[in-house]
Parts: sequence; C-alpha cells; structure tokens
Amino acid sequence: MNRLTARETKERLDALMKDPQTLYLGDIVNRRGRCLGTEVPYSEVVAKRLLHTHAFPEVLRALPKVPRGYDFIAKDHDGTTLDPTILGLQQESRVAVALYNHKILGKLGKVIDYLVPIDIDGKHVGIIDLVTFDAETSTLYVIGYAYNEEKRETLLRCSLDIATMRNSLDDNRFLQAYQGKVVGDSGAPVDLKEVTIESAVLLLEGSYQDRSIVVLKRMPHVADLLHELGIRLFVVGIELELRDKPRFTRKHSLYPYKPVLNYVPVLRERSIPLL
Repeated sequence: MNRLTARETKERLDALMKDPQTLYLGDIVNRRGRCLGTEVPYSEVVAKRLLHTHAFPEVLRALPKVPRGYDFIAKDHDGTTLDPTILGLQQESRVAVALYNHKILGKLGKVIDYLVPIDIDGKHVGIIDLVTFDAETSTLYVIGYAYNEEKRETLLRCSLDIATMRNSLDDNRFLQAYQGKVVGDSGAPVDLKEVTIESAVLLLEGSYQDRSIVVLKRMPHVADLLHELGIRLFVVGIELELRDKPRFTRKHSLYPYKPVLNYVPVLRERSIPLL
C-alpha cells in the first residue's frame, strides 16, 4: 500500500464529504500508519480536517433521520441464528447474538436488541450491533463493536460508524420502538422523557483498537473528535469465545440455535484523554 501525503489524505477525505452518511466507509478513514513526509498518523490528519474544516459533529447531527413508521425491532430476533459460520463477519454477528443471550453487560446495562439495520429512503446506511438499557442511569446505548482482530479497523472508523448510526435516529421514534423493553430493575415502565441515548464502542481488551486508546495522547484531534461525538469506549476483559457444538461450526446449518459465551464477559470503560 503506497503511503499518502497529508495533502493527498485531505483530498481523499474531502471527496467523501459529498455523502457524510457513508463517510465512515471510506478507505481513508480506516487507513493505518503515518502520512508521507510529516509522519503524522492518517487518523489524526482526518480527525483534524473533520473538526476544523468540515465541522463534522454538526454535519452528523443534521443527517437525514430514519423515517416515521420504520420497524426497528425484527420479529425474528429471538436469540437464535441459522448461519453459524465460523469465518468472517458471520462470526461477529454470532457474538452479537450471544451477548444478547447473556443479557447483562455491566455499566452498559441489559442487552435488549442486536444487529439493528439502519435504512433511509431505501438506502442501507449501516447496522447498530447492540442496543442496551441501563436502568440505573436511564440511558439507552447504541453500540458498535469490533470483534474480528484480523480486520484491524481503526478506532476512528469504529467511532464514526456508530456516531453515524446514532445521528441517523430520531430520538423519540427510536425510544418509542423500544418502549416495551425500556423498563426499570423492578420491571416497571420508565418515563421515556427521562431516557437519554448515548453512543458506545465495545472492543476486546488488548486488541488493536484498545491499544489505540493509549495512543490518543499523541492524537489530540482524534480524542477531541470522539469527545465532540459523545463516544464512550468500553472493553471486554476476556476473549468472547462461543460455546458451540461441532455441528454448529459448519458453513451452513439447517436448524437455529442459541449461541452462548464460554465465559462471563467482564466490562471496563476506557477514558478518552482530555488534552
């Protein structure tokens, strides 16, 4: 992969601004390493440009919203899966279902849905990996997670992904969709007017993305962008191994099954440095 200069990096980013709702998919957002000549990380150049040239947090907040009448909750979301392939993206989707079956995710609260597609005017924008509700703080979390270590997605891309999904939601319509699942610890209904929606990224402890959090001290614009977007970072303290039977590790399965975790996930929140 040829290295780019800071100028070339900015030009590629600027070209993506014609459709900010899909900017997070751009290669330059997920480029690792440092710019040719300046030795500044690509992510830092991109974040600075997004903040100071494009005012990207405000651009995201003005994105088109999922239209009225959109059904967020899929009727077949019962904690089972029919395609338990052990390779690639299917593995990540199985982990999402397993976390849903586990139910409780520490400070993130109770998992109430998974793999929620976001579509606007017939266009697929992306997927919310997990939706959780913390009754103690009356917070509904929309969560993106990076599980496949081989993909080595940048922390910037992971954050822009879930920030885009979050800002594609009309808060009132989204809360109304989950009204039956947003309940207190006792099971009593919660006043939706008291509920806030926050964005979070869930990572594996010690992963490429987790190690990138420490490096944020040398990437102040990335840290500032995450703060501006309201992103919270969490890591799971053990590898999310699935307790699967051999017949469910084939590429295709005829019968649905419930993926479950081998170990209880331990959740920790990572702080974003204030510089």
